[in-house]
Amino acid sequence: EAFKAESEANRLYDWDSIYESYKKYYHCDDGAIWEGYSDTVGRLLADDWIHFKRLHELCLSDGKFKQFVLKHIDMTVPVDVLQRIINNTRTHCPSEYKELCKAIETEASAGWNPNTK
Repeated sequence: EAFKAESEANRLYDWDSIYESYKKYYHCDDGAIWEGYSDTVGRLLADDWIHFKRLHELCLSDGKFKQFVLKHIDMTVPVDVLQRIINNTRTHCPSEYKELCKAIETEASAGWNPNTK
């Protein structure tokens, strides 16, 4: 299972695929698998904001998935990606998603300085 999780963790392409992988492999979330998920979560939050509504829906329906997403906004995500995530939460977040945006912004800001976590 760990091999399968690692091979797909950084090749996931949308929130539904991340959610399906999370449900199958949550217990394998360590090391290279962790980094793969962090890369994918960071990429989607930075570059695919148009589908943020779907992330919000999944987080509302599964609080553990929300925590999974938030913990993968970490110091393994490149600083420029964290900057784009913060920019998205500040400038593109619809008012009905403010709580999730604030949580994401907090994690992205802490990713710059791991001592703040």
